Amino acid sequence: MISVLLPARDPDVRLFHIALGSTLRSRGVDVDVVVVDHGSLDRVAVDDPRVRVLRVERSLSFAGALELGRAACRSPFWARMDADDVMHPLRLAEDLAFLRDHDVAAVASRIKILPRQTTSMQTYAGWQNGILTDSDHHQEMWIEQPICHPATTFCNRAVDDVGGYISREWPEDYDLVLRLMISGYKIHKRPEIRHGWRQHADQVTRTRPTQTRDAIARCKACHLAQAFELQGRPVWILGAGKEGRRISRALRAEGVEIKGFVDVDPNKMGKIVHGVVVVDVRGLPLAGAQDFAIGAVGTKGARPLLRSLLAERGYVEGVDAVVVA
Repeated sequence: MISVLLPARDPDVRLFHIALGSTLRSRGVDVDVVVVDHGSLDRVAVDDPRVRVLRVERSLSFAGALELGRAACRSPFWARMDADDVMHPLRLAEDLAFLRDHDVAAVASRIKILPRQTTSMQTYAGWQNGILTDSDHHQEMWIEQPICHPATTFCNRAVDDVGGYISREWPEDYDLVLRLMISGYKIHKRPEIRHGWRQHADQVTRTRPTQTRDAIARCKACHLAQAFELQGRPVWILGAGKEGRRISRALRAEGVEIKGFVDVDPNKMGKIVHGVVVVDVRGLPLAGAQDFAIGAVGTKGARPLLRSLLAERGYVEGVDAVVVA
């Protein structure tokens, strides 16, 4: 048996039945589906012995609703699913086999964007799909959520160990993945496309993109400060543009002191950003016992250049440096 955690709030009836139907058509496993009805105005009802509907109050946080649903799952392995996505019939059996054969906390599959003609999020999906191994996930974990959450199956013991879903001021899925990986758990992605991830014009990431990016930056900053004990360390930010300023604000809110900004734009040299000066690449100290460097340039193609610069100055990604954009 494998459990499936499927939250729903006022779902589109047609898409919900497509999502649930694709889940129930899974091959090679007995499926235990927990539908968490998060206070839908029209109660969610399903007439199938493999499906249990758990009704929770609308006022409860989404993380809280997921935790109640997770507690209701009967299997030590459970998969996330969204109420409008499409699951491949082999996904669950393949995920379960991988989790049993490998020491990992979670396994995801590659995804495709739905509807097929949707252009938005294709670049993001391509980036996620390129992250496969545990080491890939560790390198990319500070950029953004490295797995598609509803395309992921978890080992419940590992999720229990890090405290499950927590309601905070940022995305609960990214928060959970960061806590798992910081705690030493491994995450893997299988190369097969086994999930259709549906996109909508009214999703929060589209209607409030700036607020979403700010929330993700706060999530990164909180975990960066704790994982690398940044309070009291000289922190250098590579990039004095929008992304560099965003992570700077979030880190300062966590009590982290920004030593300086590093940039290649001659027009920014000597300017004061958030109370510290912008210097050129020669102003970034060679890696030492305390200095920590954060690459934060959102321009396409900048990431390899940031990593090359960090390596030239002696910084080791994941030890005394990370790239967050």
